[in-house]
Order: sequence, then C-alpha cells, then structure tokens
Amino acid sequence: MTHTGNASECPPWCAGHDDGQEPSPPRWHRSNGEIVPVVERRRMTLGGPTPASLTAEDYVVALERDAQATYLYIGPLEDGARLIAVTTDSAERLNTAIRTALASAQEHRRGTAAPYS
Repeated sequence: MTHTGNASECPPWCAGHDDGQEPSPPRWHRSNGEIVPVVERRRMTLGGPTPASLTAEDYVVALERDAQATYLYIGPLEDGARLIAVTTDSAERLNTAIRTALASAQEHRRGTAAPYS
C-alpha cells in the first residue's frame, strides 16, 4: 500500500486509492471493500398482480473520506450508479434501526414457527 502526499492525512484504513492524486486538497480516501452477497428487490413498491422479482447481487461495503466527512459506502459491485454513501454518524443511526427491524423480524419468525414435536 502506498500513499502520496502527506501520509499523516491518510487514514489507517485507506487502501491507497489516493495514489496519483494531487498532493494538495481536495483528496479522498477509500478502504478495501468487503464483498457481501445480497438478494434485492428492485421494484420500488410491493403489491400488484405479480410478486416482485428478486435479484442476487454482490454489494461492496467500504469507508470513504473526503475533506468534508467520512462515509460508509454501500453499493452493487458492478453498478456504481446505485449506491448509498452516508456519513459514519448516519451509518450508526441506520445500524441501530436495521438491528431493531431485524430483531422484530426474528421475533415474528419465532412466533409463527411450528412447535417442535
């Protein structure tokens, strides 16, 4: 991993994507991404005469930083136009909401599961 410019400005998680940038701001940094296989619904709304189709996709989860903030980047590996990049503070709030929603889904599954015989 190599870093150009002032190395002290480069966060420890930066994977060297800033190579080749000018040494003066604005600089940006990116971590190595974690590839996560997901199944997504691409239709925006539920309901209708046919069920929404599901698509298997590889998503990337990574950190990015520019002069304004550090972001959590989540998006499809092969489609840079469909992404979410939120500040790490926002990502913490989303993480809390996601954990709450998943706990509710798990509780519902337990409540509707057939009892063991």
